[in-house]
Amino acid sequence: MNSLKRITTTLVTLALLGLSAPASTQATTLWDVRDHWARSQIISGVADGYIAGFPDGTFRPDQPITRAEFFTLVTGALGLEPRPAERAPYAPWHWSVQQGHLQAAVAGGLLSPGDYGGWIVPDVPITRKEIVLAAVRAIGRKDLVGQRTLDAADAGAYPDWLQGWAAEAVAGGILQGYADGSIGLDRTATRAEALVMVQRIRGQVLMNLAATSDAAKPGAQRHPAPGEPTWYTDRTQPARPQFSDGSYTYSLDRAVTAYTLIPVPGRAAWLNAVDEGGAARLYRLSGGRAELVTSGQGPIVALAADGEGRLWFSRGTEVAVAGPGGLQGRVTLGEQVTHGAVDGGVLWAAGPSRLYRIEGGRVASFALAQDVLARVRHVAAAPDGSVWLLLREPQSGRGVEAVRVRNGRIEQEVTIAAGGGDLQAAVLNASGGSRLIYVASPEPFLIRFDLATGAAVRLVAPEAVRSGARLLPAPDGGALLRDRTGKYWKVVA
Repeated sequence: MNSLKRITTTLVTLALLGLSAPASTQATTLWDVRDHWARSQIISGVADGYIAGFPDGTFRPDQPITRAEFFTLVTGALGLEPRPAERAPYAPWHWSVQQGHLQAAVAGGLLSPGDYGGWIVPDVPITRKEIVLAAVRAIGRKDLVGQRTLDAADAGAYPDWLQGWAAEAVAGGILQGYADGSIGLDRTATRAEALVMVQRIRGQVLMNLAATSDAAKPGAQRHPAPGEPTWYTDRTQPARPQFSDGSYTYSLDRAVTAYTLIPVPGRAAWLNAVDEGGAARLYRLSGGRAELVTSGQGPIVALAADGEGRLWFSRGTEVAVAGPGGLQGRVTLGEQVTHGAVDGGVLWAAGPSRLYRIEGGRVASFALAQDVLARVRHVAAAPDGSVWLLLREPQSGRGVEAVRVRNGRIEQEVTIAAGGGDLQAAVLNASGGSRLIYVASPEPFLIRFDLATGAAVRLVAPEAVRSGARLLPAPDGGALLRDRTGKYWKVVA
């Protein structure tokens, strides 16, 4: 009997995931959803290719869905690769473990075995409460739980901790109530309800890509802003590289041993280089001219480029800003800063012992814990005047973190990516809004980080370009996806 049940459940799940018939056929032949309230979402899910109906042409939208089926569904919808080789002591021998779906849900941060006391019963129908926990994790709002009040007719029926999770699911647009104002967290979820919530999750985490006209080229440096040129580097002579913006080619006046190209708005770029004598040299490339802005001993650290095309940088204890025509201002600090962000004419910069705010030549500084400042990898100004410090992991397996600083004090801490990994941060908006964060290891992926709330959503590439694709950070902080044909796509959300 157990074997028969396992085989039957597996067949049901195969149908659920779209293996029973082509999506285009399924979308037009699911006769039992024609008048169903979730018809449009079901048809959309089938068209997306990660779910289908049963061989008899039904979808059975009001049938309960089990835990195993739900987590198989959601991991497939979010592009999380099955992990059958990983141990799963929380549900050994189950088909969903043998196929690696539950392990994928755990690794992707959607499922915590601790929610079940360490032992999951996969064939039990899943409740709306369990889907809420997975959904809040999927849209990156887990660290925000407890900040909102749940507005529902049956809110008082649930413990405070669960109300906090449900409130975030409502705020994130995933959970909606019934006609009587209740949300029914203890109710068993149907296939239709599960699919609708998964579709809402997908709507928030699916990458928005813009096709580019250029195929992959060695050394390509692409600016992500609309209307800006693509920069290319000719490395035929490594010590004498040439740079092109599509209209002009730029050559330097001497050989270099290292360089970083930083495109900025206005068909221009900054080039931070070290010459063969070890001197640091900063050039502005624009209009066919490679203009030397400053040079000297001591490395130049590029901090941030602003919307006017100026570059803020540090050398030793000095912070300077350069624009068309050369240097436009400088201040001296008590230490060298290595990471910064500029917003509305204000530069935030982090040093070994202090966080600095620089505006119009005026400097304010704040003392923060050195174990925080030592781990800063990126600085991002929030719309409300606070600032986020994105931190590398303190030790393997701890994940990527961020802290919000206001008035010199840390007021919020969030986990951007659990489970470890190095990060590079990419600016999606010039000011306010969000940041697109590139996590480079153990496998590259992108996080959309909301500067207003601290929500961190792991983005999913569309199925059409997912297979064989490679994520790349653009040199100025944008993000690219290169598909298996070598074509570049610009990630815009």
